[in-house]
Amino acid sequence: MTEIERECPTCRSRQRFRRLNAAEQAAVREKKGPRFFVGNLWRCTAEKCLWYQPYLNRGKGDLLPESFRGEETATK
Repeated sequence: MTEIERECPTCRSRQRFRRLNAAEQAAVREKKGPRFFVGNLWRCTAEKCLWYQPYLNRGKGDLLPESFRGEETATK
């Protein structure tokens, strides 16, 4: 899986980010609307972090629903 390193405003440090999976993309579409483009969204892989953002635009980021907090996001 492709990862990038970006500044996470929730963690307040540089973290690894991965692309959103299908369930996360569906949750974002439900919140933002069916026409919202989710193909370029990346999620912070820090434990219990819900932050996601477009590749180069942290200002357009948001938090995933709480139901995703329990999922393991860090890669091994």
